[in-house]
Amino acid sequence: MLLSFGKTYLSCIGVIWLFVEMYNGLMPLSINCSVWCLISIALICSILWFLFDGYFIGGSLKQTIVVNSNAFDTKVIIKFSDLFKQEGWKTIPVNEFFDSIVDDKHVSSKSLHGILLKNYWNQNTEDWDQQINSSLSDKDLIEKVSRNSGKLNRYKIGATAIAKKDDNNFLCVALTKTDINTLQASAGPIELYQALTGLLIKAREVCSGSSLNIPLLGSGLSRTGIKANIIVDLILMAIFEESKKSKITEEIRIILPTNKRKDIDINTIHKNWS
Repeated sequence: MLLSFGKTYLSCIGVIWLFVEMYNGLMPLSINCSVWCLISIALICSILWFLFDGYFIGGSLKQTIVVNSNAFDTKVIIKFSDLFKQEGWKTIPVNEFFDSIVDDKHVSSKSLHGILLKNYWNQNTEDWDQQINSSLSDKDLIEKVSRNSGKLNRYKIGATAIAKKDDNNFLCVALTKTDINTLQASAGPIELYQALTGLLIKAREVCSGSSLNIPLLGSGLSRTGIKANIIVDLILMAIFEESKKSKITEEIRIILPTNKRKDIDINTIHKNWS
């Protein structure tokens, strides 16, 4: 952002200086403009243009957009924010075992899965385990495997479980497959879309008109290798496909991490989907 503003500022200095030189060369009366005057005028102009371009043209400063499309019967909002500060149901991607050991092996402390367990079930993961187990159905279970540690039940990608803590409601969706030898979790485009589909089907059942918050699934430790802006398009496509079947809920928010601002042009997304 500072680099962008710097370019705008230098451009303004160049334009103003060119105008002054042209005026002094063509008109009988010259403009007496000191260096500090030039710098001040350029600073004011560059700030005004930077703000105007950021909010109304380029969109680099926009924090939120609303996708108004005939493809959706649901209000879709895309915003840069913190997932855990949102009202409504919050989506948490987890591995296919729904592990609850936050040791940076089974579950990374830096993942949304790990942050959820540390912040809401730090001293009582048994409660989370119980809620997850009671929420998942036998049809979601693929197999029971032998592991040295962690849970033994492997669920299909897209299996979604409900977990609640105080006034917070979470939809935990299986996104990544786990190598039982190395414990490394990963996902690809197919797993990402399966997870989104399973999530939206479950959301249709439980949201009851409440907002659904979806983070940038697959952009972090799930190692999908998919660019952030493409992930946003995949989320919107999944919402479009499920909305054709029946309404999911009244409002869906796609919550983007603030550190991805330089990677995601929400203004272009707005133009493409509206």
